[in-house]
Amino acid sequence: MSDYPALENFLAAYFHQDWRMEHDTPGAVVAYYLDSEDAEQVAEVRADLARLAARELDEAALAQQLRELGSEYDPTLDGGTWRGWLQALRSDFG
Repeated sequence: MSDYPALENFLAAYFHQDWRMEHDTPGAVVAYYLDSEDAEQVAEVRADLARLAARELDEAALAQQLRELGSEYDPTLDGGTWRGWLQALRSDFG
């Protein structure tokens, strides 16, 4: 079982390998999720994001963790970093 079950559900279900066929940007994926899910689920993802960020993993370890949680999005292909994407997700989730 995952240490981040809500985050794993979010990443695997919304950032699957075909996410670009459904949304133009990662931000659009997040916006769709926030509009689609109930407040309790959003709060659980927010808590998982905070716990993951608190681990202060280096870039390689963070990338591995997010991939293991089901993310098929790679922020480095858009010129970003895994840490930067994690921070952006935390900001989006409020």
